[in-house]
Amino acid sequence: MDTGGFDVVLGNPPYVRQELFGNLKPYLQQHYAVYHGVADLYAYFFELGLKLLKPEGMLGFISSATFFKTGSGQGLREFLQQSACLKKVVDFGDLQVFEGVTTYPAILIFQNVPPASDSVIKSLVLKDELPAKLSDAFAALHGEMSHSQLTAECWQLEDARLNRLRLKLTQGFPTLKEVYGSPYRGVLTGLNEAFVIDRATKDKLIKQDPKSADLLKPFLEGKDLKKWHAQPRDLWIIFTRRGTDIEKYPAIKAHLEQYRLQLEPKPSDFPSNKVWNGRKTGKYQWFEIQDPIAYYEEFEKPKILWADIASENKFFLTRSNHYLANTSYMLPSDDYFLLGWLNSKVCNLIFSGLSTMIRGGFFRYIRQYIDEIIIPPATDEQKARIGDLAKSCQQLSEQRYVLEQQLQRRFADFGIKKLNQKLERWWLLDFQAFQTELKKSYKVEIALKQRADWEDYFNDACEKHAKFNQDIARLENELNAAVYELFGLSGEEVGLVGG
Repeated sequence: MDTGGFDVVLGNPPYVRQELFGNLKPYLQQHYAVYHGVADLYAYFFELGLKLLKPEGMLGFISSATFFKTGSGQGLREFLQQSACLKKVVDFGDLQVFEGVTTYPAILIFQNVPPASDSVIKSLVLKDELPAKLSDAFAALHGEMSHSQLTAECWQLEDARLNRLRLKLTQGFPTLKEVYGSPYRGVLTGLNEAFVIDRATKDKLIKQDPKSADLLKPFLEGKDLKKWHAQPRDLWIIFTRRGTDIEKYPAIKAHLEQYRLQLEPKPSDFPSNKVWNGRKTGKYQWFEIQDPIAYYEEFEKPKILWADIASENKFFLTRSNHYLANTSYMLPSDDYFLLGWLNSKVCNLIFSGLSTMIRGGFFRYIRQYIDEIIIPPATDEQKARIGDLAKSCQQLSEQRYVLEQQLQRRFADFGIKKLNQKLERWWLLDFQAFQTELKKSYKVEIALKQRADWEDYFNDACEKHAKFNQDIARLENELNAAVYELFGLSGEEVGLVGG
């Protein structure tokens, strides 16, 4: 080392969450340009590493890639793009490099020089599996992108052609928030065990006191929400919002009393060195939903719903009065054009550049990312066309789900109450495999005199299911083509979208 610093700095910055070093934050805020109130510790090692380098020195880190898109990473993104030149990057996505620890790592190599206008980044984004030899995979598969593609708002690692297309699809258009307003999150009860009930409990409460029905609302969780339809499990929420007079609902009060200790809000003066067994501190009564949910009336309106975690865009529109769990979101709207746009391939591509990816190839569909989805310009005729296609997709998807449920209910003929995954997805089996699964998992054999009827019934259902799939796919292709026309995409650009 000379007085100018190191030629090379290599490292694996520690994965320490920001909650664990709160006492250091005043110092970090004063001494580090990358400071953010909820930035994890690794962020500060980037700035320190560059400070230890001599001019034109090289820094190589394997570190968390979460700062590429998060709000807490903006300071780090700004610092790095202004202070150093990113030369190479390998993004492992949700592939797990460190055994026993869930991380989202990337290898980043910087040179301690300001980026020039013609600076190029060599990048490799891994998706399916770890290569046997990373250097060979990088040499064969890496792409190139301009350093100018890195922005303070987001770091999207992708080929320059795809980046140009992404700019074409997003620049100059209003956002969903500007056109439709922000979405609402579902209900955070603080204890679903107490507030979320099944049909039998709902009927019991109403039988004990008919007035209980006033507070019982049909309920959907994030896992119930699919593309073009929902799969409700006949759940209900006891919606005791702020200001509820619980004495008017004796049956519900008695039900919630069973969970009284777990429902009590934590006193603000509760000793920090003791364990609290109830809910968090707040201005709510023990029998009330934890969060205010001042927008509760929106649940009674037509709305577009989606889960907060999904592998791709999966939206659907409902006119039901279902309330939602906090694992899902809604946007009050009966606009089928918006539904079609949200479920299109183009919108899916755009959203993949907005949201962070988590383990398993899933994205977070939370408000901060949904707000930023653009709304493309469209004539009334184009909106009607896309809206009609979306409505047809939804109708067919809902009919397909009815078919799936009808056959599943027939399994009760064999005394089966709980289905395994294979029987839940019966349409993926042929009749012989269906019989084999019944015998293997449930020790059930279809009686010989019933076998021919069951085979006809099963095969007919499979044919109908396949027809639904074909029709939905055809309509989705037409919908995507209509969206491509909104942007005037070329054949090459459609290929980049995945069309």
